[in-house]
Amino acid sequence: MKHNLLFLFITIACFTYSSYAQMNSYGMRIGANYSTLSADNIPEEFDESRIGVAVGFFAEIPLNENLSLQPELQYSAQGNKQENFRINYLQAPIVFKYELNRLLNIQLGPQVGVKIWEWEDRNNYKTFDFAAVAGIGVNITKNIFVDLRYAHGLSNVIEEENFASIKDGNNRNIQLSIGYKI
Repeated sequence: MKHNLLFLFITIACFTYSSYAQMNSYGMRIGANYSTLSADNIPEEFDESRIGVAVGFFAEIPLNENLSLQPELQYSAQGNKQENFRINYLQAPIVFKYELNRLLNIQLGPQVGVKIWEWEDRNNYKTFDFAAVAGIGVNITKNIFVDLRYAHGLSNVIEEENFASIKDGNNRNIQLSIGYKI
């Protein structure tokens, strides 16, 4: 299964880079995450949400007048506040963005993440994370925008043999970011 996930991640990256010539714009985003690792049997004292940073780059590829595809590559600090439950990812969201008008847009798409760091290098978490992303964006100017997104983890990220009492954990994340289009 890990080979299938790696193949999916490579396919997404190749699609993103092959679409470079068709880009209408590209840019960067930076923001804050309010995240939690939701799982069965997490002790109550460890169940406090974490505030982390998210920073990344994106390309915007128009599909028609109102719809565009926005592949991204971002770093995201997630997990819970307690140090043993912190996980950081390199993520690749593929967001379909629908422009409601010049000011507002809605966003929906999948996201794959690769664990790049966890507290004290403990191997308590699986390497890959899959999520569904939904959000709304506001264009402040032609180049500056603000996004509010929710990502709901679809995969179990807990290595159950290392956390015997905690099972079926997934990431949940609210992200508020500001971006700049070039």
